[in-house]
Amino acid sequence: MSLNRVNFLSLVIGLAWLTIASADESSPNVYPASDPSNQGGWVLNPHVSDEFETAPLDADKWLIQGTDGVLKSNWIGRAPSQFSTDNVRIEDGMLKLQARWEPDFEFSKKRDFSWKEKKEGLAYENITTAAVICKNEFLYGYMEIRCKAADASVTSAFWATGSKTELDVFEFSGRPKQRHKSHLESELWSSIHDWSKKGGPTTWTDRLQLDFKVAEGFHVYGLDWDPEYLKFYADGKLVRTVLRQEMGDDAWVITGPIAIWVDSETFPWHGIPDEEDLPVDYEIDYIRVWQKPNYQVRPREVESEEPAVSDHASLPNEVSFDFEGPIRVGEQQHDWWIAEDSRPYFRISNEQPLTGVRSLKFSHTSQLNEKAVAFAPNGCLTLPAGEHVLSLKVWLEPNCTTKRIHVILDDPWLELKPFDLTGLATGKWITLSQTFQRQGASGSQDRPRIVVTADDAGEEGSTLFIDAFSIR
Repeated sequence: MSLNRVNFLSLVIGLAWLTIASADESSPNVYPASDPSNQGGWVLNPHVSDEFETAPLDADKWLIQGTDGVLKSNWIGRAPSQFSTDNVRIEDGMLKLQARWEPDFEFSKKRDFSWKEKKEGLAYENITTAAVICKNEFLYGYMEIRCKAADASVTSAFWATGSKTELDVFEFSGRPKQRHKSHLESELWSSIHDWSKKGGPTTWTDRLQLDFKVAEGFHVYGLDWDPEYLKFYADGKLVRTVLRQEMGDDAWVITGPIAIWVDSETFPWHGIPDEEDLPVDYEIDYIRVWQKPNYQVRPREVESEEPAVSDHASLPNEVSFDFEGPIRVGEQQHDWWIAEDSRPYFRISNEQPLTGVRSLKFSHTSQLNEKAVAFAPNGCLTLPAGEHVLSLKVWLEPNCTTKRIHVILDDPWLELKPFDLTGLATGKWITLSQTFQRQGASGSQDRPRIVVTADDAGEEGSTLFIDAFSIR
């Protein structure tokens, strides 16, 4: 890339961030409680932030779970409680989520099996709660909430989902019914879940005691989510640090865009509130998310003179499959999928992105049994019959002895000519492309898959990165 193009791209990025920072003139000129002088250079993202000053709740930004029958993740609440759209209101410049004793509510007839100790499941009955979910996602940044937990045996949670993962900043229990668990009134309980696996197993969790009860007053809670660490704050004070290196890549699954949730649920294992305990509110003064420009686009010089590819951008008639986050398929969004037996070799990584913050990494420290495969989402490719060009960029580490990369299109099945990596320079991004013929249009399940076979993997320790994968 020429120097002029680098300078031009830098100008575009700067203007884009200026636009984001000024997109909402009502956005407060404030910074994280953990960094009040803004030494970190944080920029408020108004698309995932809200002061909750005006009723009704901004429906362009937030989904009240259940509105018009829309249920994110098909989650209606944890039995015996069920989410109700009537339990959300803006009042006194705050978002309030209420838990009510409401036995006449039209509860679902299904049973909740999320509490594994109750094999027969739990019925939804008597108690209604609420959930609010942001319609916009973000990738990395500092998320902050000022709130007061509900003073009852219901949760007051601040969490996020996306990219088949879940990041729980906190799930407070303001006053558990089981009084021997009164320590929960001051407990900051956080966790990560991997929803690419059945049941969404917990990959990390931690508990610590705060020096106050969360339902007795308003406090500010923050999380700095960086590609290499999590830092938790309470009233601007650092209370917990978790390093990706210490957690391990198998547990550190929070590498894609996420959307914020705030909700209340019943946790039966802590006790269920009685009628006299309700109604009660989970009160939220604001939710703010700040980011840094380098979380968005980080250009790198490439070998060819073609324009740099920015995240989620594509040329005319080009279908782009980057690794920054979910790919839209119809009305849904899905991530690249790596089968469990391929995860020791392929993974989405932030170590060597061409643009944005992520690329696809292939590395092996043991012999492949047969092959490693990374799949784009089913149905994401809709090509007409005719001639097309597939292009991708590779970065080979000095130790890379991998010989070839294979690309297969699924529907109809087409194995493209393998990309030959032998003799390529290391330590720089290199463009590889080929022209191919599609005899028929894409079927409903068409998608590309990237394959490295055992014969082509090279010596153990071989490492490479793939980015800017596109077809036109």
